[in-house]
Amino acid sequence: MRSRNSIHFVALVFFFLFSRWFMADETRVEQLYAQGWYPWIAWILRSVFGFLPFSFGDLQYAVFLLVLLTVSFHFLRAVAGSIDKWATCKSGFKGMIKTFAWTWILFHWLWGFNYYRHPIARQFSIEDGEPSYSALVCFTEGLLTEVNRYAPGRKQSISKDSIFHETVRAYQELKVDFPGLQYNTPSFKSSLFGVLGNYLGYGGYYNPFSGEAQINDHMPGFMLPFIGVHEVAHQLGYARESDANFIGYLASMHSSDSSLRYSANLEMFLYANGAVRRSDSLLSRQYLEQLSPVAKADLNEYRSFVKKYHGPLDKITTWFYTRFLQFNNQPEGMRSYNQGMVLLFNYMKKAGKSRP
Repeated sequence: MRSRNSIHFVALVFFFLFSRWFMADETRVEQLYAQGWYPWIAWILRSVFGFLPFSFGDLQYAVFLLVLLTVSFHFLRAVAGSIDKWATCKSGFKGMIKTFAWTWILFHWLWGFNYYRHPIARQFSIEDGEPSYSALVCFTEGLLTEVNRYAPGRKQSISKDSIFHETVRAYQELKVDFPGLQYNTPSFKSSLFGVLGNYLGYGGYYNPFSGEAQINDHMPGFMLPFIGVHEVAHQLGYARESDANFIGYLASMHSSDSSLRYSANLEMFLYANGAVRRSDSLLSRQYLEQLSPVAKADLNEYRSFVKKYHGPLDKITTWFYTRFLQFNNQPEGMRSYNQGMVLLFNYMKKAGKSRP
């Protein structure tokens, strides 16, 4: 028994240290993992779980939570009934650390190493600097124009099936210009947690243990198309939130669907207008007033939505996810989403455009 525990410990230390060594070199991660192993890993996961009509990953999380609560209950009972409480606690904490370490290792080999690949600015040969104020204003006005252009064609009712169809079609068109962004064997699901996701404050997420892209279809409908293309970008190996926003926007602009184009441009407009507001709050308010009645109604719906569900759970989730992003090579935390707008600006600049 002691020998088996020793082998287990040596294996754990080896895989942990090897993983830390592997992620330390972004070129190694890019060439061997992001462009090598990961596409096959993702394809296998999507092939195994993608055909299921429900979210297998959500079931994984539910079972994990149930097991965690059960183990915690038995652990507390064991401590309460133990003569040597310190020895019992030490044994329990050792087991917890081992479980966390193996989960960390599995997470990175299934997907998490993508956080440490080459920056997307390097992949697309674009600058990564912030735009000047005048350039930002011009860019924001361009996004405003695009929002108002596509607002009249936005569908009033957007189903998960239509989001799935348009998302897949957008990536099929995108691969014509960017073959490396091909999306094979789709695995696109609605979250089983439903309204609970509203209280937790998430619109979508990628499950690295099942390869499924999840959307919370209990949110305002106008947001869901862009959430869909964003989560598929995660499936394709773009782990950073800024990168997924950028890739998602590129996919949206290759779509002929007005709802998707509207959703993507409104998302980017709000990021850009938020950056304008930090320098000129009056101009930012003027841009909001220039939005079409459709967009104004959507933003009012979103404000009511946030007010209804914002609470302690949402705050806890935001705190946790900020720390998660910082732990995974995104020191700016939740502000990393905003950097997708900067990437888009620099991409347009490279293409000789000042606006979309």
